[in-house]
Amino acid sequence: MKNIFNLILLLFFLASCGQKANETNDNKPENFALTNQTDLFEFKIPDTISLGKHIGRITKYKRNKKPNYDYLLSVIVSNQYEGSKIKTDTFSNGTLNPFFGINGFKTGTQEITLIIEEQIIEPYEKDKDSFLGITKLYHNYESRITVVDGDYMSETEKELRAELKNK
Repeated sequence: MKNIFNLILLLFFLASCGQKANETNDNKPENFALTNQTDLFEFKIPDTISLGKHIGRITKYKRNKKPNYDYLLSVIVSNQYEGSKIKTDTFSNGTLNPFFGINGFKTGTQEITLIIEEQIIEPYEKDKDSFLGITKLYHNYESRITVVDGDYMSETEKELRAELKNK
């Protein structure tokens, strides 16, 4: 009976994590350590975009996963908008390859900085009130893109949009 209750709570927790897609987060995570372990992830990000909103995606998560552990990924992007306004957005869909938004705010070369929040959920039974240990790791990734004027869409972005449409 206790195991069923713990399983229900775990499923509720995981379901609620998946509902955070595209939420705006104006605060950066407190006490976070950035690592540059980009070998854990593969990304699909257009190298050239037009002005405005576009998408990218984590295509591969390469951590050696432990049995009975769960893993969640979120992408935190600080996008710059008109008037030098910076908005921090958090993207997650409960999968290990979430889509995320990037904004082309001016023509020319632009740096995109992503913070990948990796949550490792470890089941354990310390006492009857504790059954999960959650470790949060933050990974920094940067990409340089070119922003052009006009109505341009790269082949990479066409592929990403097709993948998003088929979800």
